[in-house]
Amino acid sequence: MQIVNITRWPLALVFLGAGMTATVLAFASINLFVHAMANLRFLRSGGWDAVRLGALWQTAELALYGTVVLINWLGFKIFESEITVRYRRWAERRR
Repeated sequence: MQIVNITRWPLALVFLGAGMTATVLAFASINLFVHAMANLRFLRSGGWDAVRLGALWQTAELALYGTVVLINWLGFKIFESEITVRYRRWAERRR
C-alpha cells in the first residue's frame, strides 16, 4: 500500500503527521492520567459499591485510552525517524 509508505510522502505531510500524532498523544495522555486518578479515588472511597456502579467498566475504558496513547506514541516515533533520516540525507548532500 503506497499510502502507508511515508518515505514517499512530502516533507510537509510528514511534519503534519508528526504534529497530529503528538497532539493526540498529549491530550490522550492527560485524559488517561486524569481519568485513572479519578477512577482510583472512586474505587478507594466507594469499595464494592464503586465496583457495582461501573468502576471496572471505567478501568476497561482506561485500558482503551492506554492503547490509543501507545498507538499515537508509535506513530509519532515513526514520523520522527523519517524526519531524522531525511535531515541526515540532506546534511550529507550539503557536504
